[in-house]
Amino acid sequence: MKSLNRLFAALCCVTLLLAVSCEKTPGELPDDKEPIENPEDPNPTPEPKPEPTPEPEPEPEPEPEPEPGLKVEVLDPGQKPDDNQSFTPQHPELLHEVEYDEFFNPVQDWLDQYENIDYVCSQGNGTAWPLLLENGHIRFYQGSNSNKGGSYIRIRSHNGASLLKITVGSASKTTLAHSLNGKAAKSDNTELEAGDRYVIEAAENCDEVCIYCMASEQSRRWEMDYIKVEYKGGFVESDFHQPSIECGPLVRVSLPFTETFEEAFPTSDKPSYYKYGITAGRDNLQWSTWYGSFSWQNPIEGSQSAQLRIYQEEEDYEKEQFGHLKMEFFIEGLSKLSFQYYMSEYWIKANISYCEFGDNSWSNPVQIALSNYSDRKTVQDFTYVLDGGLKHNAKIRIELDPASGFPTSSHYDFICDNFVFE
Repeated sequence: MKSLNRLFAALCCVTLLLAVSCEKTPGELPDDKEPIENPEDPNPTPEPKPEPTPEPEPEPEPEPEPEPGLKVEVLDPGQKPDDNQSFTPQHPELLHEVEYDEFFNPVQDWLDQYENIDYVCSQGNGTAWPLLLENGHIRFYQGSNSNKGGSYIRIRSHNGASLLKITVGSASKTTLAHSLNGKAAKSDNTELEAGDRYVIEAAENCDEVCIYCMASEQSRRWEMDYIKVEYKGGFVESDFHQPSIECGPLVRVSLPFTETFEEAFPTSDKPSYYKYGITAGRDNLQWSTWYGSFSWQNPIEGSQSAQLRIYQEEEDYEKEQFGHLKMEFFIEGLSKLSFQYYMSEYWIKANISYCEFGDNSWSNPVQIALSNYSDRKTVQDFTYVLDGGLKHNAKIRIELDPASGFPTSSHYDFICDNFVFE
């Protein structure tokens, strides 16, 4: 009897479970069962999966506080190079004359110190380019046709000057003709004996004269041994030689102020920098060089330093070869600066001085030189005080002294860095 009761109870439990299952929504299966495809529906629609809950975005990290930069306040823009007056002087009635009996260049040469007159030689229809002879004369070659002429010389005026009269000489027997103002038509041929002069009276407002060798045989080539040019107008000495003007702004910076030539200066070392100089640096804090650069070669510290050089003597440049390093801005209230320097040779000397804002003269020069021969090729310290420590609105210039002399080979180096202004 107990066994029948247990069996009956089990059947009741199964019946109850089936009844609960039949109450679910059609098509819904127990949670622990996978869906079974309906054989009557070849493309059953799958149940949409719930979208994942998005993770919260991380809060942005606070930006770091910017480091305090160098503050440069321009108190006065000062003189600018573009503001310098350009001179095109006109002295229309002022007479000049210049003459030469020896020449140094057959291609182009200035005939006077103001660059009012020059000459240029050309092959033209000649059999060869004009030749500079050992005696300082210029040989002009014959052409294959006497009507066309051979090589020639062209005399030109500049700066508002006008040609009045041209006289040339010949050390050889030859034939000459000329044209004015670049016109193709030539004058009649003129026969010259050796030692004769050929004279051209220029037309009004003439700025160009060409003189041709009209010979057609080698024995009558023109050997020019003399030239005289008479003209009016153009530059005069007071126009041509203008005083230099110190440009650049007057700035206020927090002192002490340091310059190490690392920021906004070129990092390449070009030979042309040494000869012609360069201007570079941060806005309103620029420096310039002549026969110098901001070089990566042998820097005192960091990647580069300011460098000046003395090369072997060149006649064309004379004392201009001794370069300088100069600030192109003025510092308000400057009284002292210190820096480091390096000299490749013991006998190099330099001078440091300052210029007051609004002035063009340099004051309080002090020499920079090594005390002992053993100091060469070692870093030295130098301090410059302006007028006993008085404050000035000033810029600084360091110039190599011509007393240093020229090297017998290669070059001398003067390097400086780590300027501290107070």
